[in-house]
Amino acid sequence: MLLALTVLILPEGPSDRLSGAIRANLIGPLAALQERTAVARRAFVLNDSLRTVADSVVDRSQRLGAVTAENDRLRELLSLGRALRWGYVPAEALVGRGIGEEHTLLLSAGAVQGIAPLSAVVTAEGLVGMIQQVDPTTSIAITWPHPDFRVSAVSLDGNAFGIVSAHQGTGADRYLLELHGVPYRAQLRTGAPIVSSGLGGVYPRGVLIGTIVRDLRTGSGWARTYLVRPAVRPADVTAVMILAPERSAEGVESVWQPAAQEMLRRVRVAADSIAAERTARAAALSARADSIRADSARAESLRADSLRSVPR
Repeated sequence: MLLALTVLILPEGPSDRLSGAIRANLIGPLAALQERTAVARRAFVLNDSLRTVADSVVDRSQRLGAVTAENDRLRELLSLGRALRWGYVPAEALVGRGIGEEHTLLLSAGAVQGIAPLSAVVTAEGLVGMIQQVDPTTSIAITWPHPDFRVSAVSLDGNAFGIVSAHQGTGADRYLLELHGVPYRAQLRTGAPIVSSGLGGVYPRGVLIGTIVRDLRTGSGWARTYLVRPAVRPADVTAVMILAPERSAEGVESVWQPAAQEMLRRVRVAADSIAAERTARAAALSARADSIRADSARAESLRADSLRSVPR
Protein backbone atom coordinates (compact mmCIF):
# COMPACT_ATOMS: atom_id res chain seq x y z
CA MET A 1 0.00 0.00 0.00
CA LEU A 2 2.84 2.39 0.88
CA LEU A 3 4.62 1.69 -2.41
CA ALA A 4 1.39 2.23 -4.32
CA LEU A 5 0.83 5.61 -2.65
CA THR A 6 4.44 6.53 -3.37
CA VAL A 7 3.96 5.77 -7.08
CA LEU A 8 0.87 7.96 -7.16
CA ILE A 9 2.54 11.02 -5.67
CA LEU A 10 5.85 10.82 -7.58
CA PRO A 11 6.37 12.60 -10.88
CA GLU A 12 5.76 10.65 -14.09
CA GLY A 13 9.34 9.52 -14.77
CA PRO A 14 10.29 8.29 -11.31
CA SER A 15 6.76 6.88 -10.95
CA ASP A 16 7.17 4.75 -14.11
CA ARG A 17 10.57 3.50 -13.01
CA LEU A 18 9.28 2.56 -9.56
CA SER A 19 6.20 0.88 -11.07
CA GLY A 20 8.41 -1.22 -13.37
CA ALA A 21 10.62 -2.25 -10.45
CA ILE A 22 7.56 -3.25 -8.43
CA ARG A 23 6.16 -5.32 -11.32
CA ALA A 24 9.52 -7.02 -11.97
CA ASN A 25 10.45 -7.81 -8.37
CA LEU A 26 7.13 -8.32 -6.59
CA ILE A 27 4.11 -8.72 -8.81
CA GLY A 28 5.84 -10.82 -11.53
CA PRO A 29 7.16 -13.56 -9.17
CA LEU A 30 3.83 -13.69 -7.35
CA ALA A 31 1.94 -14.07 -10.65
CA ALA A 32 4.37 -16.78 -11.82
CA LEU A 33 4.00 -18.62 -8.51
CA GLN A 34 0.22 -18.44 -8.78
CA GLU A 35 0.36 -19.78 -12.36
CA ARG A 36 2.64 -22.67 -11.36
CA THR A 37 0.30 -23.47 -8.48
CA ALA A 38 -2.68 -23.55 -10.86
CA VAL A 39 -0.77 -25.79 -13.30
CA ALA A 40 0.22 -28.17 -10.49
CA ARG A 41 -3.40 -28.30 -9.29
CA ARG A 42 -4.62 -29.12 -12.80
CA ALA A 43 -1.91 -31.81 -13.12
CA PHE A 44 -3.00 -33.44 -9.84
CA VAL A 45 -6.65 -33.35 -10.89
CA LEU A 46 -5.77 -34.78 -14.33
CA ASN A 47 -3.64 -37.52 -12.73
CA ASP A 48 -6.51 -38.52 -10.44
CA SER A 49 -8.88 -38.56 -13.42
CA LEU A 50 -6.49 -40.71 -15.46
CA ARG A 51 -6.02 -43.10 -12.55
CA THR A 52 -9.79 -43.38 -12.15
CA VAL A 53 -10.18 -44.07 -15.87
CA ALA A 54 -7.37 -46.67 -15.79
CA ASP A 55 -8.92 -48.44 -12.79
CA SER A 56 -12.29 -48.41 -14.54
CA VAL A 57 -10.75 -49.89 -17.71
CA VAL A 58 -9.02 -52.64 -15.71
CA ASP A 59 -12.22 -53.41 -13.81
CA ARG A 60 -14.23 -53.54 -17.02
CA SER A 61 -11.66 -55.75 -18.75
CA GLN A 62 -11.71 -58.18 -15.82
CA ARG A 63 -15.50 -58.27 -15.82
CA LEU A 64 -15.49 -58.63 -19.60
CA GLY A 65 -13.21 -61.69 -19.32
CA ALA A 66 -15.55 -63.27 -16.78
CA VAL A 67 -18.59 -62.45 -18.91
CA THR A 68 -16.90 -63.86 -22.01
CA ALA A 69 -16.04 -67.09 -20.20
CA GLU A 70 -19.61 -67.35 -18.90
CA ASN A 71 -20.98 -66.78 -22.41
CA ASP A 72 -18.69 -69.50 -23.76
CA ARG A 73 -19.95 -71.94 -21.13
CA LEU A 74 -23.57 -71.08 -21.92
CA ARG A 75 -22.97 -71.57 -25.66
CA GLU A 76 -21.40 -74.96 -24.93
CA LEU A 77 -24.44 -75.85 -22.79
CA LEU A 78 -26.78 -74.84 -25.61
CA SER A 79 -24.78 -77.03 -28.00
CA LEU A 80 -25.08 -79.88 -25.50
CA GLY A 81 -28.86 -79.36 -25.39
CA ARG A 82 -29.04 -79.56 -29.20
CA ALA A 83 -26.98 -82.76 -29.14
CA LEU A 84 -29.13 -84.35 -26.41
CA ARG A 85 -32.35 -83.19 -28.14
CA TRP A 86 -34.69 -84.43 -25.39
CA GLY A 87 -34.86 -85.82 -21.86
CA TYR A 88 -32.90 -83.15 -20.00
CA VAL A 89 -33.53 -80.19 -17.68
CA PRO A 90 -31.13 -77.22 -17.61
CA ALA A 91 -30.31 -75.89 -14.16
CA GLU A 92 -28.17 -73.20 -12.66
CA ALA A 93 -25.61 -74.01 -9.99
CA LEU A 94 -26.59 -71.55 -7.28
CA VAL A 95 -24.13 -69.56 -5.20
CA GLY A 96 -24.64 -71.66 -2.10
CA ARG A 97 -23.46 -75.25 -1.87
CA GLY A 98 -25.40 -78.15 -0.50
CA ILE A 99 -25.96 -77.80 3.21
CA GLY A 100 -23.51 -79.79 5.31
CA GLU A 101 -21.52 -81.18 2.39
CA GLU A 102 -18.35 -79.81 0.83
CA HIS A 103 -18.62 -81.59 -2.53
CA THR A 104 -22.22 -80.87 -3.48
CA LEU A 105 -24.03 -78.43 -5.76
CA LEU A 106 -27.35 -76.71 -5.09
CA LEU A 107 -29.24 -76.65 -8.40
CA SER A 108 -32.15 -74.44 -9.44
CA ALA A 109 -34.43 -77.28 -10.56
CA GLY A 110 -36.46 -79.70 -8.46
CA ALA A 111 -39.47 -81.97 -8.40
CA VAL A 112 -41.65 -79.34 -10.10
CA GLN A 113 -39.37 -79.58 -13.14
CA GLY A 114 -39.46 -83.38 -13.06
CA ILE A 115 -36.11 -83.97 -11.36
CA ALA A 116 -35.76 -87.36 -9.67
CA PRO A 117 -33.05 -88.69 -7.32
CA LEU A 118 -30.16 -90.61 -8.91
CA SER A 119 -30.36 -88.57 -12.12
CA ALA A 120 -27.04 -87.93 -13.90
CA VAL A 121 -25.70 -84.35 -13.90
CA VAL A 122 -23.51 -83.37 -16.86
CA THR A 123 -21.97 -80.40 -18.66
CA ALA A 124 -20.59 -80.01 -22.15
CA GLU A 125 -17.17 -81.13 -20.83
CA GLY A 126 -18.46 -84.35 -19.27
CA LEU A 127 -19.73 -85.90 -16.06
CA VAL A 128 -20.35 -83.78 -12.93
CA GLY A 129 -22.18 -86.16 -10.57
CA MET A 130 -25.71 -87.23 -9.69
CA ILE A 131 -28.80 -85.92 -7.91
CA GLN A 132 -28.84 -86.91 -4.27
CA GLN A 133 -31.80 -84.98 -2.83
CA VAL A 134 -34.82 -83.33 -4.48
CA ASP A 135 -36.97 -80.50 -3.15
CA PRO A 136 -39.92 -78.87 -4.93
CA THR A 137 -37.87 -76.17 -6.69
CA THR A 138 -34.25 -77.11 -5.97
CA SER A 139 -32.10 -80.21 -5.79
CA ILE A 140 -28.73 -81.19 -4.38
CA ALA A 141 -26.18 -83.07 -6.48
CA ILE A 142 -23.00 -84.76 -5.32
CA THR A 143 -19.95 -84.13 -7.51
CA TRP A 144 -17.11 -86.50 -8.30
CA PRO A 145 -14.88 -85.50 -5.32
CA HIS A 146 -17.63 -86.69 -2.96
CA PRO A 147 -16.69 -89.84 -0.98
CA ASP A 148 -19.95 -91.53 -2.09
CA PHE A 149 -19.32 -90.93 -5.81
CA ARG A 150 -18.96 -94.11 -7.90
CA VAL A 151 -19.38 -94.70 -11.63
CA SER A 152 -18.77 -97.78 -13.72
CA ALA A 153 -16.30 -96.81 -16.46
CA VAL A 154 -14.75 -98.18 -19.62
CA SER A 155 -12.00 -97.15 -22.01
CA LEU A 156 -13.11 -95.79 -25.35
CA ASP A 157 -12.06 -98.97 -27.18
CA GLY A 158 -14.03 -101.10 -24.67
CA ASN A 159 -11.04 -103.21 -23.58
CA ALA A 160 -10.69 -101.96 -20.00
CA PHE A 161 -13.52 -101.83 -17.45
CA GLY A 162 -13.32 -100.51 -13.90
CA ILE A 163 -14.89 -98.35 -11.20
CA VAL A 164 -14.10 -94.63 -10.91
CA SER A 165 -14.18 -92.89 -7.55
CA ALA A 166 -12.52 -89.89 -5.91
CA HIS A 167 -8.80 -90.38 -5.30
CA GLN A 168 -8.02 -90.05 -1.61
CA GLY A 169 -4.54 -88.61 -2.13
CA THR A 170 -2.58 -85.61 -0.91
CA GLY A 171 -1.37 -82.47 -2.61
CA ALA A 172 -2.37 -82.01 -6.25
CA ASP A 173 -3.38 -85.70 -6.54
CA ARG A 174 -6.41 -85.13 -4.30
CA TYR A 175 -8.06 -83.34 -7.23
CA LEU A 176 -7.87 -86.47 -9.39
CA LEU A 177 -10.07 -89.52 -9.85
CA GLU A 178 -9.11 -93.16 -9.45
CA LEU A 179 -9.97 -95.96 -11.88
CA HIS A 180 -9.55 -99.27 -10.06
CA GLY A 181 -10.40 -102.90 -10.73
CA VAL A 182 -9.02 -102.82 -14.31
CA PRO A 183 -7.92 -106.31 -15.43
CA TYR A 184 -4.16 -106.65 -15.25
CA ARG A 185 -3.89 -107.57 -18.92
CA ALA A 186 -5.48 -104.24 -19.94
CA GLN A 187 -2.95 -101.42 -20.21
CA LEU A 188 -4.02 -97.82 -20.72
CA ARG A 189 -1.82 -95.08 -22.15
CA THR A 190 -1.49 -91.62 -20.65
CA GLY A 191 -4.18 -89.35 -22.07
CA ALA A 192 -6.57 -92.18 -23.00
CA PRO A 193 -10.21 -91.05 -22.50
CA ILE A 194 -12.41 -92.84 -19.97
CA VAL A 195 -16.23 -92.79 -20.33
CA SER A 196 -19.14 -94.13 -18.32
CA SER A 197 -20.02 -97.73 -19.16
CA GLY A 198 -23.78 -97.49 -18.59
CA LEU A 199 -23.76 -100.26 -15.97
CA GLY A 200 -25.60 -99.59 -12.73
CA GLY A 201 -28.58 -97.74 -14.16
CA VAL A 202 -27.58 -94.21 -13.03
CA TYR A 203 -25.13 -92.90 -15.60
CA PRO A 204 -25.71 -93.52 -19.32
CA ARG A 205 -22.98 -95.06 -21.42
CA GLY A 206 -20.61 -92.68 -23.17
CA VAL A 207 -20.37 -89.64 -20.86
CA LEU A 208 -16.78 -88.42 -20.73
CA ILE A 209 -15.29 -88.84 -17.23
CA GLY A 210 -11.66 -87.89 -17.79
CA THR A 211 -8.30 -88.99 -19.17
CA ILE A 212 -5.62 -91.35 -17.84
CA VAL A 213 -2.75 -89.68 -16.00
CA ARG A 214 -0.60 -92.64 -14.98
CA ASP A 215 -0.60 -96.14 -13.54
CA LEU A 216 -1.00 -96.12 -9.77
CA ARG A 217 1.08 -98.87 -8.18
CA THR A 218 -0.87 -100.88 -5.61
CA GLY A 219 -0.36 -104.15 -3.79
CA SER A 220 -2.91 -105.95 -5.96
CA GLY A 221 -1.39 -108.32 -8.49
CA TRP A 222 -4.60 -109.16 -10.34
CA ALA A 223 -5.86 -105.67 -11.22
CA ARG A 224 -4.50 -102.29 -12.23
CA THR A 225 -5.35 -98.88 -10.78
CA TYR A 226 -4.99 -95.63 -12.72
CA LEU A 227 -5.15 -91.97 -11.81
CA VAL A 228 -7.64 -90.07 -13.98
CA ARG A 229 -7.72 -86.33 -14.67
CA PRO A 230 -11.41 -85.30 -14.49
CA ALA A 231 -13.02 -83.67 -17.50
CA VAL A 232 -15.01 -81.25 -15.29
CA ARG A 233 -13.83 -79.00 -12.47
CA PRO A 234 -16.75 -78.56 -10.03
CA ALA A 235 -15.44 -75.12 -9.03
CA ASP A 236 -16.03 -73.91 -12.60
CA VAL A 237 -19.57 -75.28 -12.89
CA THR A 238 -22.22 -72.55 -13.18
CA ALA A 239 -24.88 -74.36 -15.23
CA VAL A 240 -25.62 -78.04 -15.84
CA MET A 241 -27.92 -80.44 -17.61
CA ILE A 242 -29.85 -82.99 -15.52
CA LEU A 243 -30.64 -86.12 -17.53
CA ALA A 244 -33.99 -87.81 -17.10
CA PRO A 245 -33.81 -91.56 -16.32
CA GLU A 246 -35.42 -92.44 -19.66
CA ARG A 247 -32.81 -90.31 -21.48
CA SER A 248 -30.02 -92.10 -19.65
CA ALA A 249 -31.56 -95.45 -20.58
CA GLU A 250 -31.63 -94.39 -24.23
CA GLY A 251 -27.87 -93.69 -24.21
CA VAL A 252 -25.79 -90.63 -25.09
CA GLU A 253 -22.73 -92.18 -26.71
CA SER A 254 -22.85 -89.89 -29.74
CA VAL A 255 -22.78 -86.70 -27.65
CA TRP A 256 -19.28 -86.86 -26.15
CA GLN A 257 -17.83 -89.39 -28.63
CA PRO A 258 -16.30 -86.79 -31.02
CA ALA A 259 -14.34 -85.16 -28.18
CA ALA A 260 -13.27 -88.54 -26.82
CA GLN A 261 -12.23 -89.71 -30.29
CA GLU A 262 -10.13 -86.57 -30.72
CA MET A 263 -8.43 -87.26 -27.37
CA LEU A 264 -7.75 -90.85 -28.43
CA ARG A 265 -6.32 -89.66 -31.76
CA ARG A 266 -3.93 -87.35 -29.92
CA VAL A 267 -2.85 -90.20 -27.67
CA ARG A 268 -2.13 -92.39 -30.71
CA VAL A 269 -0.24 -89.60 -32.46
CA ALA A 270 1.82 -89.01 -29.32
CA ALA A 271 2.47 -92.75 -28.96
CA ASP A 272 3.51 -93.01 -32.61
CA SER A 273 5.80 -90.02 -32.18
CA ILE A 274 7.40 -91.57 -29.10
CA ALA A 275 7.80 -94.91 -30.90
CA ALA A 276 9.38 -93.18 -33.92
CA GLU A 277 11.72 -91.27 -31.62
CA ARG A 278 12.71 -94.47 -29.83
CA THR A 279 13.28 -96.23 -33.17
CA ALA A 280 15.44 -93.35 -34.41
CA ARG A 281 17.37 -93.31 -31.15
CA ALA A 282 17.91 -97.08 -31.30
CA ALA A 283 19.08 -96.80 -34.92
CA ALA A 284 21.47 -94.00 -33.95
CA LEU A 285 22.83 -96.07 -31.05
CA SER A 286 23.21 -99.10 -33.31
CA ALA A 287 25.04 -97.03 -35.94
CA ARG A 288 27.31 -95.61 -33.27
CA ALA A 289 28.04 -99.09 -31.91
CA ASP A 290 28.83 -100.30 -35.47
CA SER A 291 31.15 -97.31 -35.92
CA ILE A 292 32.90 -98.05 -32.62
CA ARG A 293 33.31 -101.72 -33.60
CA ALA A 294 34.67 -100.72 -37.02
CA ASP A 295 37.13 -98.30 -35.40
CA SER A 296 38.19 -100.99 -32.95
CA ALA A 297 38.69 -103.48 -35.80
CA ARG A 298 40.81 -100.97 -37.74
CA ALA A 299 42.85 -100.18 -34.64
CA GLU A 300 43.40 -103.90 -34.01
CA SER A 301 44.43 -104.42 -37.64
CA LEU A 302 46.92 -101.54 -37.47
CA ARG A 303 48.31 -102.90 -34.23
CA ALA A 304 48.75 -106.36 -35.75
CA ASP A 305 50.47 -104.86 -38.81
CA SER A 306 52.82 -102.84 -36.61
CA LEU A 307 53.72 -105.94 -34.59
CA ARG A 308 54.48 -107.92 -37.76
CA SER A 309 56.71 -105.14 -39.04
CA VAL A 310 58.94 -105.15 -35.95
CA PRO A 311 62.22 -107.06 -36.65
CA ARG A 312 62.62 -110.19 -34.56
